[in-house]
Amino acid sequence: MSSSVTSAIDMTGSITTLPEARTLMYVFEVSLEIKEDDGKVSRRWSLRPSLIANQGTFSVVAKDRGGFKLKTNLEKQLCLSIRQVSDNGPQLYIERCFGVLIAPGRHVRHSDMQLLEMPSFDSLNVETPKDMKQFMTVAVDLVIRGIQEPVRFQIETPVRIFGQNERNFWYFQKRSLVQQFFLNLKEVVAGDLNDIYYEVLNMETSGELDRNLLNLNLNLSSLIQSPSITSIDTITPKEECNSDGDEPLLSGTGLVSKDCSEDVLESWADVLTRWKSTKQPPKQLTSLVRMGIPEALRGEVWQRLAGVEEDTEMMENYRLLITKVESSCENVIQRDIARTFPAHDFFKEAGGLGQDSLYRVSKAYAVYDSEVGYCQGLSFLAATLLLHMPEEQAFCVLVKLMYNYRLRDLYKDGFDNLYLRLYQLNRLMEEQLGPLWQHFTSHHIETHMFASQWFLTLFTARFPLYFVFQIIDVFLLQGIDTLFQVALALLMLCKKDLLQLDFEGILKYFRVSLPKKCRTEESARQLIKLACNIKVKKLKKYEADFIALKDGWEIIILDSEAADNAETEANEVQQLRLTLARYEEERKLMIDEITQLKEMLKREVDQAEIDKKNNAKMVNEYKEARQRLDTQLRSARTELENLKLKISSCEKCSSFMEELKETDENEEGSSERVRELELELAQTKLAQVEAECRNQDLTHRLRTTEMELTTAKNSWPPWLSKTLSSIKEVANKKDFSNFTYPQSNIPTTTPSFISHINAIRRESVPLRNEHSNIKEQRRESTPIIKDSQSCSSLKTHN
Repeated sequence: MSSSVTSAIDMTGSITTLPEARTLMYVFEVSLEIKEDDGKVSRRWSLRPSLIANQGTFSVVAKDRGGFKLKTNLEKQLCLSIRQVSDNGPQLYIERCFGVLIAPGRHVRHSDMQLLEMPSFDSLNVETPKDMKQFMTVAVDLVIRGIQEPVRFQIETPVRIFGQNERNFWYFQKRSLVQQFFLNLKEVVAGDLNDIYYEVLNMETSGELDRNLLNLNLNLSSLIQSPSITSIDTITPKEECNSDGDEPLLSGTGLVSKDCSEDVLESWADVLTRWKSTKQPPKQLTSLVRMGIPEALRGEVWQRLAGVEEDTEMMENYRLLITKVESSCENVIQRDIARTFPAHDFFKEAGGLGQDSLYRVSKAYAVYDSEVGYCQGLSFLAATLLLHMPEEQAFCVLVKLMYNYRLRDLYKDGFDNLYLRLYQLNRLMEEQLGPLWQHFTSHHIETHMFASQWFLTLFTARFPLYFVFQIIDVFLLQGIDTLFQVALALLMLCKKDLLQLDFEGILKYFRVSLPKKCRTEESARQLIKLACNIKVKKLKKYEADFIALKDGWEIIILDSEAADNAETEANEVQQLRLTLARYEEERKLMIDEITQLKEMLKREVDQAEIDKKNNAKMVNEYKEARQRLDTQLRSARTELENLKLKISSCEKCSSFMEELKETDENEEGSSERVRELELELAQTKLAQVEAECRNQDLTHRLRTTEMELTTAKNSWPPWLSKTLSSIKEVANKKDFSNFTYPQSNIPTTTPSFISHINAIRRESVPLRNEHSNIKEQRRESTPIIKDSQSCSSLKTHN
């Protein structure tokens, strides 16, 4: 597996020297993408790290909520991108990547991570069973200028390993995993020159990111110049807005204007300034909220109205919930995600950032509130909050709405509180909309048929966004009464139309026509103004009436149940008798099976006892043999110690041992001397060969001269024959030193012959000397080379 680590933006910058140390928080966004080779050749995981990804034939792997979809025996690439998204202080400069690490599983310790150049990971190359979850941890160590130690960004992601022949990836999106890290640094000023470096205090992460976090610390002075701070991108097709057909509006429909007059912004700036300073809502806040909060300020104002602008503990709890806790409601949440705000771009894409954020917030609340868990309609409220604030803040506001504003009571105890609210609405209609209530009663229209969805979702499921946002503005300001005020205002608005419709027409009107009447900003503003003027003072009285009626219903239900019990007891007794007979038969069968099992177990126990005895016997024999061996070993060691003592006490043995040591020390010197003698002997033999060659030449010349003399013999006088015979004898003896010529009978007329003999004598003298030297060298070297090993080495050398 190879890796690619790049910096998404240029993070160069200068570090400004500050007079005193500060604590800064930087937000980094890390993107992980995995690619696989498209080739068909089987390969193991390649672990060659590189700074630049080699595109080649690699393609991005599929990814869904269950993680990356990988295949076995294919070469893979890890592509990591790191980007700084905050600007809370001096920009940090990433100098280089210190290393990319990987490990199977999650919650991996830093010491268990392995660099990419380490051996292959077999566990990531085996198909994942269907009933098993598998995770992979990837970490990147970065050297950041100003921070003394490398900073590690660690990502945990689920993966599934499939075979190479798997082809069911076409419906998965090929996208990367994005996660944000919050790096808290302490600025340290050191040295006389006030040099600044940073110390890492801690690092936090909120898990996989769905979209960029919004900066909620709004600067109101700059807001006047640029009113479009928060982007709410909403698309409502023109043909749908202008259509009066039978198709209802999709949730999330409506274009919300981001424009706002400078007067309104100045009023809000003054209110927010006093609100922040006094920690108490100003008097003008109520009128401003009922007129509508500016879209650019809604996120911040909602948080302040709910009291969560500084709830860091709940934010930390959210980060923990989405990373470490599993929920049993995941399948239901996943099913409802696609149905929430399908007309809004942020939520319409399957597996997109909006749906992922909505999934995490809904899942976190289901885990946080185990009594309620997850209920249908909760996702619409969470989606509305996510359009104005990041996940952490949206979760905090959602918790406040459910607990402090008592929305969770609508979902508890089998929706008992929802029935109470519907009863209160029914009594308010009877009091304030008498003709319409009578019309509904005559056509058997009950309030739960249209108002249950309104109350459970805070009107967010069907109505246009502009109207929904203004309802939440007022609801966060004044609480549960807003539900009844808005419901009565809607009924007053369409009273005339509803009085002319029958049962089916009324239900269709609530589903299709009524939401379309609120799709303009002016109509929504008028409806909110009308709702805020409606009085709902008798809610407490209606609640007491409902409780009294409920108690009466419970008594009636108990009486009816007592009557029904008398009829059903006889049937139950008969059923119990039949069941008892069936159980008796099953008991007999089980007794027979138990008897057979006991016999089988008894046989196995007997066999086990026999095996145990045999094993015990073998163990005893082994112990005895081991004891004998230990005894022999101890006796041998004793004899060895005694022998060492005897040798140390004997002088001859001690001297012998010393001689052996000396012999061992002298062996190396003797070997060197033998090699030197071998070389000298080889040189001597070479000289001998050369001398023999010269001797053979002289012998040849002597014989040639002898042949010449033999040829002239017949003509020689007798005195010459005698002289030649003497010369021959002397030559045969090879000793010319004592040779004397006969003085008599030698004529003075043969000087050439005499000079020839003298020349032969002079040439023979050096030959004799050389032979004498060779023999002397042989006699000197022969006594040293005596052993067979030295002779063998000499023969080999020759």
